[in-house]
Amino acid sequence: MEILSLYTILVIAFFAGLLGSLTGLGGASIMTPMLVGIGFPLKHSIANAMISVIATSAGSSAAYVRDRITNPRAAMYLEMFTIIGGIVGAIITLVTPSTALYFFFASFLITMNLYSFYEKRRREYHISSSEELDRFSRWLGIHGEYYDQSEMRTIRYVVKRAHIGGPMMIIAGVAAGSLGIGAGAFKTTIQESILDLPTKVASTTSNFIIGMTGLAASTVYISSGYVNPVIAGAMALGTTLGGLVGSRLLPRISIGGVRFLSMAITIYVIVQMMYKGVASLWI
Repeated sequence: MEILSLYTILVIAFFAGLLGSLTGLGGASIMTPMLVGIGFPLKHSIANAMISVIATSAGSSAAYVRDRITNPRAAMYLEMFTIIGGIVGAIITLVTPSTALYFFFASFLITMNLYSFYEKRRREYHISSSEELDRFSRWLGIHGEYYDQSEMRTIRYVVKRAHIGGPMMIIAGVAAGSLGIGAGAFKTTIQESILDLPTKVASTTSNFIIGMTGLAASTVYISSGYVNPVIAGAMALGTTLGGLVGSRLLPRISIGGVRFLSMAITIYVIVQMMYKGVASLWI
């Protein structure tokens, strides 16, 4: 494998973290296609990007836990499923030809964006129901509250349909483990649409879960020799710094600008991976 200079990797990781923070796609979702675009092997990109997923999750989730927005109990329940999915996903990547992974990466992004768009439209016309808790959700007793500074009031909630939401997280775990990404948008959508968690709780809890899923999947990649500690460290540092800068810039960018940037980056990633997949068929 040709080793890129650490400086190049650090710069790529920084911009990936910056764009990932601004668009909500996550640094790893952008960094892997960028590395592949300059000749880095796909499976090595996925494996090393998984380390940066752990770093960014650990760095940002601490603040949300401190502010009592994240629900640790819900996270522990859902992690049981995402960890299984993450390990399975990593194993799938090891035994799957790179050509198939290119198409899987692009297909997942397309599916995730369509599903997220559908859920946003559905919630616009859907009033939260007062349906009774199922027995399993009642037995788990996952509930909580947090103070919403923007609304200046305390939000209370309970988890519903946990028997459906939990197994659904296996799919998110498989996607994260096999593609070396956090799949946070998919995890958040599941928590909002199925478990009925508030948006901020779902987002922060998802961020907490991402780190544990990445840790489980990375053990498979490390044991298989795909992770280079030096390269992975540079990736983790770059995406973390880029994410911090992005969080400072985001409030200054208009909503329209963020949406345009997110759409442009998503299209670029999809086209890049599809092109690589088609090109690899002729090699």
